[in-house]
Amino acid sequence: MLLEDSPYRELRYRGETQPTLREFAPERVVQLSSFSKLIGPGPRLGYAIGPKNLLREIATVAENTYITPGLLAHGSVYEFCRAGHLEPQIDRLKKLYAPRLQATLDALDKYLPETKPTRPDGGFFLSLTLPKGVSIIDVMDRAAEVELILADGRGFFANGGGEHFLRIPFCALTKHQISEGVARLAEVVQN
Repeated sequence: MLLEDSPYRELRYRGETQPTLREFAPERVVQLSSFSKLIGPGPRLGYAIGPKNLLREIATVAENTYITPGLLAHGSVYEFCRAGHLEPQIDRLKKLYAPRLQATLDALDKYLPETKPTRPDGGFFLSLTLPKGVSIIDVMDRAAEVELILADGRGFFANGGGEHFLRIPFCALTKHQISEGVARLAEVVQN
């Protein structure tokens, strides 16, 4: 069995929709997603799509693990979707986040041309590879001095690595904040 974690799948701002792993092998893939990315962080409600028998087993384990699910979140999300609000919400988020992704890429091109950012077609983050000789440990130490909060890139690698990796968020920031943050990051990386 394969787990396909795709909470950002609906948040594609450009390019063509790609097939899911589940589309290729529906009996071998469980696809996971989250309404927290599509509606808002409050509900903290995810979902799984997969073979019915396996999902029944997962539901039984879940029922035996906790007393009750978050019924308020479940009911709120159900009513939100039933009322037809999900698709318009996704459209709003795409219009909100797409310019922020572009602002991040533009700022990286301007302030940190020596780095290698991914150029995603959607989501909440992009990945940045720092230049040779620049470690995430040094960058994180100096970033605190310019009031920049970074996640340790090594945490994104299960078998080691990530010493030159940063994950850059852009969805919760304005274009001005993005530009300012990348300028501060450039100051840290280049000094």
